[in-house]
Amino acid sequence: MSEATFFLFKALMDIFTVGVVFNFLFRLLKVDYYNPIVQGIIRAVDFPSQLLRSIIRPIWTVDLSSFVVAIFIQAGAFYLAVIAGSIGYDPIKILVWSLYSVILLSLKMIWWILLGGIIISFVASSVFHPAVVLIRQMSDKFFNPFRVFLPPMGGLDFSPIFAFLLLNFLQIAFAQFALESGLPVWLSVGF
Repeated sequence: MSEATFFLFKALMDIFTVGVVFNFLFRLLKVDYYNPIVQGIIRAVDFPSQLLRSIIRPIWTVDLSSFVVAIFIQAGAFYLAVIAGSIGYDPIKILVWSLYSVILLSLKMIWWILLGGIIISFVASSVFHPAVVLIRQMSDKFFNPFRVFLPPMGGLDFSPIFAFLLLNFLQIAFAQFALESGLPVWLSVGF
C-alpha cells in the first residue's frame, strides 16, 4: 500500500470516527435532536451503531455502541498502518491503542466544545444559528455539574475554570497511559 493511499484511507476513517464520537456525545448530553446539524451527523454515521445497538443496549444516556464502533474504526485505521508496514501486528495492542485514541479524541472534542461555548457566551449569546445553539447546549451540559456546587458570585460564572481543570487532568492522565502503552502518536487521531 502506498503512503498516499494509506493517508487517504486513514484520513477518511478519522473523519468518520469524529462523526461517531459526535453521535456518542449527542446521545450522552441529550442535545436537541431536531437541530439540523445533529440530524445530519446522525444520518451520516449512525448506521453501524444501529446494528450494534441491538446487541449492546444503552446504559442510561451512555450509548456504548457508538463508542465501540469508534474503537473498531480506529482499530481498522491501525490495521491499515500494519498493512502499510508502519507498525507491527499485535491485535491486543491495536485494540488498546484504539481505545486510547478514541478517549483522547473525545476529550479533545470536549475541550473545543467548552472553548466554543465560552466564546459564544461573550460574542454571540443572542444568535440562534443551529451550530451556535448546539455548541451552547453541549457546553452548558458540561458546565452544569460545576454550577451546582458553586454559589452565585454576582453574575460571574467560574464553572468553566473547574471544567477545564478536570478536563486537562483527564487529558494528561490518558495521554500518559497511551504513551506508556506504546501508542504511536503520529497515528492517533486524538493527539
